[in-house]
Amino acid sequence: MKILIGKIVKPQGVKGELKVYPADSNLDIYKNIKEVYIDNNSVPTKIKHMSLRQGFMYLTLQGLADRTSAEAYRNKSLYVNEEDITLKENTYYTENLIGLEVVDKSNNYVGTVVDIESYGAADVITILEEDKREYKIPFLTSVVVLVEKDYIVVDKQKYNEVKICE
Repeated sequence: MKILIGKIVKPQGVKGELKVYPADSNLDIYKNIKEVYIDNNSVPTKIKHMSLRQGFMYLTLQGLADRTSAEAYRNKSLYVNEEDITLKENTYYTENLIGLEVVDKSNNYVGTVVDIESYGAADVITILEEDKREYKIPFLTSVVVLVEKDYIVVDKQKYNEVKICE
């Protein structure tokens, strides 16, 4: 599975370097990337050089030697294979959480994750319940007890206290 890692903002300098706005503020997860996929291209492009500074990634890609050739990549998205990034414990890809069933500690169905939004302090999960209403909850360990491959477990009492109807 390919994961979005950022969007090319502009060429940087005259040697074909690209300034990239990262999809994640934790730039350390990008340190070991060796190749990227540009937009929907199925063939990866090798990274010749990467630096992480001031909240941005700066990349020089194989085949880009000057500002003119780099200009063609402005506003394009960059992806990597999921296995090329190592996430810290208790961090997840948004794409992997959307569509998961949400259950309480007693394994009673609560709803399905339909969206996740980032607000800095905490991500907010939108859950579609059986009554077809959407509720938002903060993605906090006090509410979301466990995340598994196929489902999410919530503390029903905390969930009911914090949920906000859309």
